[in-house]
Amino acid sequence: MIIFKILNSIYSHLVLFFPNPLGNKLRINYWRKKLKFLGKNIFFDVGVDLATANKIYIGDNFIIGRDSVIGATESEGIFIGNNVSVGRGTYFHGSNHKFENLDIPINKQGTTCSSIEYMDKKYSIVLEDDIWIGSNSVILSGAHLSRGSVVSAGSVVSGFYPPYSIIVGNPSRLAGTRKK
Repeated sequence: MIIFKILNSIYSHLVLFFPNPLGNKLRINYWRKKLKFLGKNIFFDVGVDLATANKIYIGDNFIIGRDSVIGATESEGIFIGNNVSVGRGTYFHGSNHKFENLDIPINKQGTTCSSIEYMDKKYSIVLEDDIWIGSNSVILSGAHLSRGSVVSAGSVVSGFYPPYSIIVGNPSRLAGTRKK
């Protein structure tokens, strides 16, 4: 049992921190076993963490940069469509802490999450196809980015955005559209 735990720990560290094509193949194999769905042509950079991976759906042609986190813990799940690129240091938070009751410590109040109906299922975060998210962004529960949207680096995103949106800022706002 102890040897198994040691080997699993070594394998996990190799998967998370081996920065080359072989490392990416190891990471893909590692996450494919844990994710709800993982498409084709995927790139996971080093240090990527997927919390509660069995609630995460990732489509084809997905790229996620170094030290990013997709956290679906205590959420309805996270849907990521095809042709999505995520810059380094980006965080997805599928749920949030409750904090309404002043008589109870925040860490004892539990969590809450949004519920977005998409393709006959419920998710807390939805990224449709053809989306680019800049580095160091934060994607919060309730974010629904429609097809073709772009998120500028460092944005904190929640709420619905229509197709081809250009999203900027903290808090995020619609700055324009990619449509001419």
